[in-house]
Amino acid sequence: MKQDLKQDYVYILLLYLPSGFGDLTQKMTRYRYTHVALSLDDSYEHFYAFSRLRAKTPPVSGYIEEKRIYYTLGENIPIYTKIFQVPVSSSGLANGLAFLEQTRQDKEIMYNLINMVLIPLFGGAPCHKAYNCGEFIALFLEACGIPLHRPYYKYVPKLFHELLAEYEIFEGTLDNSGTVDPEDNFFQETPSFVYLDRFFHIVCELMYRQFFHKVSSRFRPEKVRLP
Repeated sequence: MKQDLKQDYVYILLLYLPSGFGDLTQKMTRYRYTHVALSLDDSYEHFYAFSRLRAKTPPVSGYIEEKRIYYTLGENIPIYTKIFQVPVSSSGLANGLAFLEQTRQDKEIMYNLINMVLIPLFGGAPCHKAYNCGEFIALFLEACGIPLHRPYYKYVPKLFHELLAEYEIFEGTLDNSGTVDPEDNFFQETPSFVYLDRFFHIVCELMYRQFFHKVSSRFRPEKVRLP
């Protein structure tokens, strides 16, 4: 078998999100950075993550392809970040991209809101087809062939610093001089009744999956997303 010698890179970014939810996460984890995302190139303009789907409704979250301006919720302020350039083989990158596409297409996958509470208190717990930002990036790296030091569901930004320390290439701020597109769904208002309906469905579904390790018969994909 021919050895795979070609080397590619993926970029893992630790970020601080200036919001009430981000500040709470910072206090609970006792670490500066509160979010982790993936960039496939060093322009750092397009990111893959599990995060809020609208700026003002953080519990309604999931797989999202992010822009820089999302990280400051539309404000023109610097983005505090730490960046790791992680070498992967061409076959490893192909496996990682396949994982991304599978995650994007699978309508049963949702955001693991419960684990955001369990990690600081109990060290985390897996939930069937549910990820937060750390779990998602850990599984992506594992698909690329990067061995993890701990189970994927325990990963928070601080643990990525420990895992990827040798690949760190930058710590500082990224420019965020972009403007908000009024047509961008991320910045649109969500009616209270829509938000509360989805929040209730999300919590009930996650509790079911946590106990029974499967998707419930009452699960509705449209209830964990926003139009």
